[in-house]
Amino acid sequence: MEVNPGTFMRVLKAKSQGRVVFLVILVVIGILITVPASARYSSPEGSNAGVNPGDTVFNGERGLNFSTFQTTPPLEAPLWLACDGGSSGALAMQTLDAEAVLSGRLNVLSTYLDRPFKLYNGSWGNSICIVSEPDGGIEIRTGTALGTDVNPATTDTKTPAVIPLNMNVQFKIDSTNLNNGNFVNPWYEYSLKTASGLKLSRVTNMDGDSVSLMDLMEDPTRNNNTLAFSIGDQNLNPEEGSYVMEFTAYNGQNSFYTADYDFDVVRYTLAASASPSTVQMGDSTTLTIRGRPYTYYTISIEDEMEGKPELPSSGNYDIYVDKYNATVHPDWSGTVRVQLNIPEIGGDYSRTTRNFYPKIYETNNPDTYTTAWIMVEPGTSQDIELYDLPLSADQYYCLGDTIPVEGTLAAPASGDMYVYFYITGYNLDSNGVKPSSPSTAVIDGDNSTFDSVKISAGQQEFSFDWDTGKTGLSSGTYTIFATTEPVGYESRGLSEEEVKDYLFVDLNDASINVKFPEEAPGFFAQGDHIVSLWSARGSPNESSYTGTIRYYIIGKNFKYTGYTQFPLLKVDSDSTDAEQLSELAEKNDFPGYSGLNLPRSFSDNMSEGSFYVIYQHPMNNQVFDVLPEEGNSYSGTITTIVTTSGKTIDFSSLQSDSALAAIEEAFDSPYIDDTMVKQKFVIERARVNVDPVIDYEVGEAVPITGTTNLECSLDYPYNQIDLSGDSMTLAVYEADMYYSGKTQSTYRVYSGSTHPGRNTVDQDSRSFSFEIPADISAQMKPGDYVGVIKCEEIKFEKPFLFTLHEEGYDKEQVSASQNVGEGLSARPQSTTAKVTTVATSYYTRSPTTRITEEPTTKASGFGPLFYVMSLSFTACALLYSKRR
Repeated sequence: MEVNPGTFMRVLKAKSQGRVVFLVILVVIGILITVPASARYSSPEGSNAGVNPGDTVFNGERGLNFSTFQTTPPLEAPLWLACDGGSSGALAMQTLDAEAVLSGRLNVLSTYLDRPFKLYNGSWGNSICIVSEPDGGIEIRTGTALGTDVNPATTDTKTPAVIPLNMNVQFKIDSTNLNNGNFVNPWYEYSLKTASGLKLSRVTNMDGDSVSLMDLMEDPTRNNNTLAFSIGDQNLNPEEGSYVMEFTAYNGQNSFYTADYDFDVVRYTLAASASPSTVQMGDSTTLTIRGRPYTYYTISIEDEMEGKPELPSSGNYDIYVDKYNATVHPDWSGTVRVQLNIPEIGGDYSRTTRNFYPKIYETNNPDTYTTAWIMVEPGTSQDIELYDLPLSADQYYCLGDTIPVEGTLAAPASGDMYVYFYITGYNLDSNGVKPSSPSTAVIDGDNSTFDSVKISAGQQEFSFDWDTGKTGLSSGTYTIFATTEPVGYESRGLSEEEVKDYLFVDLNDASINVKFPEEAPGFFAQGDHIVSLWSARGSPNESSYTGTIRYYIIGKNFKYTGYTQFPLLKVDSDSTDAEQLSELAEKNDFPGYSGLNLPRSFSDNMSEGSFYVIYQHPMNNQVFDVLPEEGNSYSGTITTIVTTSGKTIDFSSLQSDSALAAIEEAFDSPYIDDTMVKQKFVIERARVNVDPVIDYEVGEAVPITGTTNLECSLDYPYNQIDLSGDSMTLAVYEADMYYSGKTQSTYRVYSGSTHPGRNTVDQDSRSFSFEIPADISAQMKPGDYVGVIKCEEIKFEKPFLFTLHEEGYDKEQVSASQNVGEGLSARPQSTTAKVTTVATSYYTRSPTTRITEEPTTKASGFGPLFYVMSLSFTACALLYSKRR
């Protein structure tokens, strides 16, 4: 392209300064864009020595002819090729003869490279060329033209880190700016630095000719078999090791442009191995062949036994003959990998360990061969056996439980794999559904429609925890299947084996069963613990191994709610650690044994009377659908409850029976799946009844017995309840000392302690007993004594009076008039009849509902009569004493 200076002057006169600058930039850019369009031509100086306007020439070139750059009339000598520096004048001037031919090497400083050059003799020519130098680095060429069996793929690397000792290669430049190889005269060279540090400038090429690597002029980017050679033909010592090839081109700094290529030279030998080397039928292994790159190797499986390894029909083969014969080649890495499948067979062979030895040989030199070793063990990792569920005869699973599904492969996994799970059952898709999401029907081949666990190489056993909560399943029998391929029931093949890849699982409705302990059948003294026992099935509101039950207590002017968290597994201690819980989870179901254990302060603030306690199980959706308006985490006095269906019930003004009915109504809704069960219990005043202490004389053991409603010991380890019971103490004083206030230990005749007995539900109250030993009574004087029974846990005290007679006392004559005791308690004894309750679970909408039995009332017995007689007799005795 030529640029006319007159045209530029006219533009400068016609346009503003800014637009002129813009146009100049556009013109220069246009020149640069069009430069590659030109090409050199033949001239007297050489076949490509003629340079057209727009060509690129390179530092180090000689004999270049720029005659086409002359103007009309031509510029006269002396003549140069120069960079137009504007106000700086001509720069980087290269001497030309009168014919515009370069007389020496092109030698331009790097500062002026890749800038336009023109003819110059004080005036400037119009035509432009670019002076540059090569770019890019060294790459390796090999292939069938250089003696290999196969050409490298276009995707294979061209810069391998390792080159075989006996492979012919050509070192070439990957440059993109060398103008299609239009060069004249030598301008570059190579040098090879060997493993011993020797530099070679001459090599023996693949044809056996000695060729120089110096003074080269052919295009270094083009294929050139003359420069192809192998390291093994150079008679070097050592032959293997680290080498460097250096490319050098002349530049304007009187030094050289270089590109280095580091590589290692190794002698390839044929080797093969299988990984894993031990496999099972139905598995696969990978055969790795190590050999010379781009050389044909044939795999031949010649073993005679049945079940020998097979080559799949598709793979990275060069030639596939059949499943026992194929040809492959390594790439630059010197390796090639092929899959081998181990077929499943029956008969005796399937029950024995077998060894196979696939043969690999150089296709064009069969005497060069090796073998690999593969051992096939009996069984197959594709076969699955599920273990029976770890339940005893009286155990079962409920909706909400997490079911441990465990099993084993017939043999260890040869590599990472997955075991898939699906279930079938009533009203489910015929091909099966995802256990954790039964609304998701199984689709063969779609992993996302199955639940799965990963099996690592070498692993044989596996486990899957099936969480049945929030699945939307109804109670019934389901079958869970395990498979190594993501295919459902309709694609499941028939099995000739006795092992099972399935389990039948009976899922029952979630439930809660409650009862009072036999030792505390529905009556509690004020200040004692309120205790109830339950088994909450279906893992209510599960979080890890913990469940939650909500409860409500309704009575006269009393409405309260709370919730209790408890272990779902059968544990009898709060100290059970995480590892023990994990072991329990693997071996047990989740019965949720626990109970209510309200503190003493709770009952102490309750009035005497009857109360209802209602227990709430969230059931299958694991959500409490009935809750206090304050929220699900609230505990305390309540006036209003709400439901997840949007219903609000205010029972702040309702009496206990009406409030109970309102709560029951909240649960009785088709939108609420929660279950409730209720119990009735009675709060009584603390009571101690002392049996008459009569006809005992000095020197005799004196029993002090009676009944009480104080708390006895309760030990239900699975229900997390362990109460020692109320501690009852007895202190005995001489009557006159007691009435004069002298109750310190020095005046105490006897002291002892006991706990209420653990009586059966048929008895009115719990018994207790003390005994003043004979050796103590032998030291006591005949006369009146006061016994004081205390229970400091609930701030209770009960004094009573009795008489100890002298030795030889005639018991038969006075037994009818003996003082039977005097109650002096600050808290009068209640004569309210005691109530007992036995509660079992019932479901709000279950056909198997069993309603909790209401408490039954029993007669209070002869205790009050003895109490009145005791008071009367005491008063008479005191009057008689005064008269005397």
